[in-house]
Amino acid sequence: MTTHIPFNTLYAADHGWLQSRFHFSFAEYHDKSNMNCGALRVMNDDIIQPDTGFDTHPHKDMEIITYIIRGELTHQDSMGNKERLGRGAIQYLSAGTGITHSEKNEGDEEVHLIQTWILPKAKGLNPRYGSKVFDQETRHNRWLHLVGPVETDSAIPIYQDANMYVSELDKDKSLTFELKENRQLYLKVMEGKATINGVVVEQGDAAKISDEELHVDALSDVHILLVELEFPR
Repeated sequence: MTTHIPFNTLYAADHGWLQSRFHFSFAEYHDKSNMNCGALRVMNDDIIQPDTGFDTHPHKDMEIITYIIRGELTHQDSMGNKERLGRGAIQYLSAGTGITHSEKNEGDEEVHLIQTWILPKAKGLNPRYGSKVFDQETRHNRWLHLVGPVETDSAIPIYQDANMYVSELDKDKSLTFELKENRQLYLKVMEGKATINGVVVEQGDAAKISDEELHVDALSDVHILLVELEFPR
């Protein structure tokens, strides 16, 4: 089953310095019928204006993963990490017992990013931070495995049985993804346009997929983020 989630149906929050679309209930938006997709608790499509950003704030007991689409994001946290990340980079924060951090756009152009929160398998874990920068070729017309459970060989390990993949697919190219039993996919089209299992999905749209293989056919150059996780029965 494939469910199309158009961009214009997502909750919109405009704070001037920040424009967000919430895929699930978050902050002032609360819909008890749209709380999560399995362990995927939050997916926010954020645009941050230059010389602004999220001031230092706390998190606890959450796996927070940020993928940069364009611009450069500067991260700083209470564990002493500070770095600037650009297009195609991924950043991971396991908040665990507690951590504070800030996320700033110190550049001259907008930062566009997708932030996801995944519920950890347990509370009270040790906080961790990590990031990875990939060459574009590693995700060109193929799935790049970004995130996976700690026991796998993914680029960034998280404390949950969930995986994240990305691809930049050329126009008229196709990709498939085999979905195993009792698993589901949440797909985000970050740039471009494609058909997802025969459904036209445009930039900003999402799709939820269960009980069938994923088929992507690029109608333009397309940039896709894919979350694979357990389907609760």
